[in-house]
Amino acid sequence: MTSADRTPVEDLRLLAIDLETSGLSPAHDRILAVGWVPVDGTRIDLSGARRHLVRQDEPGDAVTIHRLTHDDLETGRPLTEVLAELRTALEGRVLLAHHAPFDRGFLDAGYRSLGQPSLRGPDVCTLVLQRRLLTPRGEIPRGALRLWRARAHYGLPVARAHDALGDALACAELYLAQVAELRAHRPVRLRDVRRRVPLLDRLRAWWKGRR
Repeated sequence: MTSADRTPVEDLRLLAIDLETSGLSPAHDRILAVGWVPVDGTRIDLSGARRHLVRQDEPGDAVTIHRLTHDDLETGRPLTEVLAELRTALEGRVLLAHHAPFDRGFLDAGYRSLGQPSLRGPDVCTLVLQRRLLTPRGEIPRGALRLWRARAHYGLPVARAHDALGDALACAELYLAQVAELRAHRPVRLRDVRRRVPLLDRLRAWWKGRR
């Protein structure tokens, strides 16, 4: 356990992020948009919210989901600029995402394509947290771990899906609701909410980062 793992959630600084991509495979598809919003303890800092389109030639097969057109992507910024700004925004913060392995996979592939090191440090995944919270109650209903179903579980309002900033904010709000439930029973620290990555997966990520 690291000293960071002992950080109370009240003092934890996170960055909720979301990506829109051209498909589901980091090996073959591309990042089209990145959105993020800082979370300081139990407060969302909307002044730090950002949404960036990434300049690409093709929106991919997922265009019916993310609704980003060729014209939209032509106005985007180069990937190197967007990922550099994201790395700066993450300094001193823990990455927060719904289904964090998906976002990490695309970010790792993006940084590697630019010849840059992958992101380091722990992450908090609201999908994993929701599974932990629901498991003691019995079988988890189908679809209950999806972002919008998880939000409905806490009475959070419905918002537009598949917009990078909108989904990042939705993830941040869900995280705060989950933390409130956890804190009702005992003090909560980073070690209680971080995603636990198997040792073999951590070694693989470390090896990829060296290549």
